[in-house]
Amino acid sequence: MPRIERESIVELLKGLVAIDSVNPCMSPSHKGEGEIGEHVARLLQAAGLDVELQQVTEGRNNVIGRLRRGNGEKRLLVLAHMDTVGVDTMTIPPFDPAVVGDRLYGRGSSDTKAGLAAAVATAEDLAVERGNFDGELVIAATVDEEYEAAGVEALVKKVKADAAVDLEPVGMKAIIAHKGFAWQRFRVLGKAAHGSDFARGIDAIIRTGRLLEELSSLNGKLSKASHPMLGPPSLHASQISGGEGWSTYPASCTLTVERRTVPGETREKIEDEFRMIVERLASEGIEASTELCFFRPATEISPDERIVRCLVNSAAKNGIVCPVEGMAAWPEAGTLNLAGIPTVIYGPKGCTGHEADEYVEIGSVVQCAQVLKSTVLDFLG
Repeated sequence: MPRIERESIVELLKGLVAIDSVNPCMSPSHKGEGEIGEHVARLLQAAGLDVELQQVTEGRNNVIGRLRRGNGEKRLLVLAHMDTVGVDTMTIPPFDPAVVGDRLYGRGSSDTKAGLAAAVATAEDLAVERGNFDGELVIAATVDEEYEAAGVEALVKKVKADAAVDLEPVGMKAIIAHKGFAWQRFRVLGKAAHGSDFARGIDAIIRTGRLLEELSSLNGKLSKASHPMLGPPSLHASQISGGEGWSTYPASCTLTVERRTVPGETREKIEDEFRMIVERLASEGIEASTELCFFRPATEISPDERIVRCLVNSAAKNGIVCPVEGMAAWPEAGTLNLAGIPTVIYGPKGCTGHEADEYVEIGSVVQCAQVLKSTVLDFLG
């Protein structure tokens, strides 16, 4: 029975959505990807793929399935992540997949169990067609994408490939560039004193206002630069905390900032920007410190990469227009590109993910699988 058709895709996707795979780093009451990893491994094994589990942390494993044909040396990696964000704010049952018209609802339906279903269906379909490509197809289901992407970091140490397709809900577009981000923490110091003691007290929160002015100025400068696919880099103040009570001058104030980057902006550049702000505050007598807590660089690949051309041509063969664009969010493709595996991001239509009533368009999941199959045959042909 062909696996790339609506009924089979819906069956696959329902089975995936029904499994709670909320990332435990974000919602500690949930167990993570253990159950869904075992489920995906069984599906790939039943299709005839060689399957292994790669432990990332205890109870959380990447699933890696391999399908080889002929003696070719080319290898194509197709991956999707298994974890989802939390469910506390959802307005629909998160793990009771519901089909309404062409939509399938549930947590992870769009981000990105739809892509995972398309990848599994593609592998199942290709597994029964022997001798139709020359090389190796690797299907990978990863953990922890929604938090620190530990899964793909482990994957690139295990799997080498000539190119990859990263499945995300990007509306049937070929995404070849994405932004990166830096998480920066500032601490501004004051001096604690009774609220009536204006002569001794130094208000760290009011002093943080100067920091916010500097950040606003920097953001204005950033907005004047622009990447052709991604637009300008940017920053925003994410969280602020400080003070002990109504009648006490706050001794310190902490501000966290997210800085979104474009290709070419390095960790060192970001650290220099923020260090210069701290130095300017110091020249005004404002004591502050800063540290970069987490960094993921922006990456991009050429539209002339073979995997991009294969994907766009495969979409056209299936009657699907596939624009080549960029995206603002950071995907697992970033780690793959840095590991020397040119990666195009592709995936179905629906919500972008994380919504309270998350859904995916079923017809686009079927089309995604059709395009994936054609891409595999073209790239490994």
